[in-house]
Amino acid sequence: MARTGVEQLLRDPQKPREISFLELFFDLAIIFALTQFSQRFLRDFRWENSLQTLILLAAVWWVWVGAARTTDWLDPDKPFPQVIIVGMMFAGLVLAASVPQAFGKHGVVFAGANVAAHLVRHLSIARALRGHPVGKRSARAATWFGATAILWLAGSFLPATPRLVLWSAAVILDYLGVGLGWRVPGLPPTPQAHLRVLGTHIAERHRQIFVIAVGELVLTSGITFSRTGLDIVRMSAFALAFAIAGLVAWIFFLPRGLTLGETLDRRRPAVAVFASYTHLIMILGIVVTAMSAEILVSRPLGETRAQWSAAIVAGPFLFLGGRALYAWGVFGRPAWRAPTGMVILAAISPAMVRLPPLAVAGVVGLVLLAILFSYQHIGPEARRAGTSVERLLKKRRNPREISSYELFFDLAMIFALTRVSQRILTDFGLVNIAESLILVAGVYWIWVATAWSTDWFNPDEPRLQRLIIGIMFAELLMASAVPTAFGAHGLLFAGAYAGIHIVRGLVIVPALRGSPLQARSARVLIWFSISAVLWLVGAFLPGSDRIALWAAAIALDGASAWFGWPVPRLSHAPQAHLKVIGEHIAERYRQVYIISLGALVLLSSLAYSRAGFDYVRTLAFVLAFTNAALLLWSYFLPPGRDLGNVVNATAPRVAVAAAYCHGIMIAGTVVTAAGAEMYIRRPLGAPSAALSMTVLGGAALHILGRTLLGLTVYRVRRPWRGPVALLVIAGIAPGVVIAPPLVAPIVGVLVILGLTFNYRKTAANPPLRS
Repeated sequence: MARTGVEQLLRDPQKPREISFLELFFDLAIIFALTQFSQRFLRDFRWENSLQTLILLAAVWWVWVGAARTTDWLDPDKPFPQVIIVGMMFAGLVLAASVPQAFGKHGVVFAGANVAAHLVRHLSIARALRGHPVGKRSARAATWFGATAILWLAGSFLPATPRLVLWSAAVILDYLGVGLGWRVPGLPPTPQAHLRVLGTHIAERHRQIFVIAVGELVLTSGITFSRTGLDIVRMSAFALAFAIAGLVAWIFFLPRGLTLGETLDRRRPAVAVFASYTHLIMILGIVVTAMSAEILVSRPLGETRAQWSAAIVAGPFLFLGGRALYAWGVFGRPAWRAPTGMVILAAISPAMVRLPPLAVAGVVGLVLLAILFSYQHIGPEARRAGTSVERLLKKRRNPREISSYELFFDLAMIFALTRVSQRILTDFGLVNIAESLILVAGVYWIWVATAWSTDWFNPDEPRLQRLIIGIMFAELLMASAVPTAFGAHGLLFAGAYAGIHIVRGLVIVPALRGSPLQARSARVLIWFSISAVLWLVGAFLPGSDRIALWAAAIALDGASAWFGWPVPRLSHAPQAHLKVIGEHIAERYRQVYIISLGALVLLSSLAYSRAGFDYVRTLAFVLAFTNAALLLWSYFLPPGRDLGNVVNATAPRVAVAAAYCHGIMIAGTVVTAAGAEMYIRRPLGAPSAALSMTVLGGAALHILGRTLLGLTVYRVRRPWRGPVALLVIAGIAPGVVIAPPLVAPIVGVLVILGLTFNYRKTAANPPLRS
């Protein structure tokens, strides 16, 4: 039976509610927001500032909850919901940008963005779905948010203390509204069936945002480590911060057998609301832990301060409190392990005020480790049928499903790409940009090799999971060395790169004993061992020689993959041994591309937050955000293209070619992010040829990668759009370089916008068969 126009805006109940890439894109705003909150906590330890920050965090969290519920009810593949989510993302970024001065001069900005995020969303849905139960529900929600809007806006004009009172009341009412089903006096209650969410979708959204929050902890500690001298003590502190992040994430997913999706489908709709409440407490704990990680890494053996010790203990304490409420209120399980851990932390806190941060964090890590081991024996053991090799080679049931370990690993890419962008920002000279692109290639090739590993091997196998975590830590060390990789810390970057590939091979090759696939992994190990020589020798050479050797090493790694890692006197690897699962690798490429857009979103938002909220800088920030949104939109055009099907239907080299093309596009995004940060800082400053060429060069790199993707992967017959766009950029460049910095992004956005509309009208070609 055909669906009506209104029903077409809703999620099809017969289709699985997988997480869309628009939702992942939206979550990038949360990464920026959480970094803002951890910095705000760090700035002032007083109770007043802590309470203010808690209220602001609660408001931003409720915007995320609103977006998650919107994509649960509406189809995120339809233009109307997409516009709503992109609008909410922009409002969320403005909210986060105003956090440092939300109780100061930017209170109106924070309140206005928060009110707009909720009211515009619900009023738009109520109008588009008028007469439908979803529309009626949104009309009731708009009534609630309209009432609290008065408190938000009135409070923004008052001094800090009365503002805190009004905004606290507004937050409480916003949270009560959904909990009470948005009841409106004089109207009958909303039926329970109209308040339900699909458990599998909401559970996945909560899982995803929790992993992202833990990633923010890793990001904050990594940035702090990168700014220090990278000595052995601070490296130990960074490793401890990373270990605490991993323990927190591991505890979250234990005990085994608790499935949030099935629980939400089985219980009352209010349980899903309670789950959102408890996740806020856990994320608050992670934000405080991220703040304390900055103290830990920057001053591991510094002076003893009661405030620092309290901060290091408070983060895990809050997380465990939220975890206990989560287990009890959502799953109905008696929770004694997390409360016991809280009691232990509280009991030993007085004794830790005399310890340096590194010692305090070590004790906290031991408590979390004990809680983890106590959970390990709860719940059904995972079935481990088959031999060791069979378990390692077991194929995933849903190729499009990305494991939590893969998502967690991807967050290291945001840190690495932002480091490279900021490296470019320090010097727009050609030599520095060339060095930075080599570093991007190195970081990206680590990601590619890991993505292929999780495609060839079972990501649920503990051996591979431990390997992913180890690779992630090593990649974070690489990223930390990026600013001085062509200086004092070249050996750290090169050693981490070579070590990742060699250790991966030394783990995988023996594990495949008896399998014909062992030869493939052995070939890969041999080639990476050869390139490792170039990386390590280059680390001891001066700048120009280092560039040459590292560029040759990257070229060698890419070329060996293209030819299937051939080794003399060994038979060539059969094509079947080089194939990847198209659906999975396509999801991975798409995900890392969106992650690269996160660097653009994060750096432009930070620049906007620090530069001020005047009209010109707001226009510059809007241009940066629009550019990111257009790059995301154009990536999925023309309609009908499916990279997974193409990879499945063609030779293995096509997947390698797709990796090359994505790498070029990601390099373009990194360069664009560097330019965005600068033109947001001084949009109408003196003309800068280097800055303008950086902005246009980033757009050109992206267009080049996009064009090559169409040619090599999708068999585009007339790829005139990309070359024409490149000619337009080349023709306009002489005029742009003598104009104020803001002109370059305007030109770049217009070119990408024109390409996007042209791609939208293009019909997809059938895939090239092998």
